[in-house]
Amino acid sequence: MNSTILFRRGPGKPRRRRVQPPRGVSFVTVLILLGLGAGVWWIVSYGEAYWDNLEVKSAMTQATNIAYHEPDDARIRHFVMERLHEMFDIEVEERGVRKKVLKINLEPDDLRIERSKVPAYIHIWLTYDRPVKLFLSGKERVLTFTLHAEQDLSPVVWK
Repeated sequence: MNSTILFRRGPGKPRRRRVQPPRGVSFVTVLILLGLGAGVWWIVSYGEAYWDNLEVKSAMTQATNIAYHEPDDARIRHFVMERLHEMFDIEVEERGVRKKVLKINLEPDDLRIERSKVPAYIHIWLTYDRPVKLFLSGKERVLTFTLHAEQDLSPVVWK
């Protein structure tokens, strides 16, 4: 028997020697670390903007639910704009004057509401821009989000 692989430990108890794995960093390890780093950078840079987008989508869904009982589109528009101001108003000091502004770029014409009679549906579209500061570089980038929410407004028939 080869003494480098097996050696006797007491009478009749052979034991294999442990083989050490090769040490060092492999190419796959470097790729995984780079991928994790890029993922963390993306989350820090863009995560808040996408989280805010989910909140805007929630406000639009609430507006479509309100439209079931509210036939006036102006009130629906007012509700959406009011909710967006509640969620995204920030105080900015400009020339010594403090004022509240939206942290998303939104014009009143960016919110479009359409209703159809047959079938009774409401569609709400919203397009807005969201400025984002990139992590580490400090550059600013503008993301454009387009959201759509719809709701069936036909009366419920209970059987």
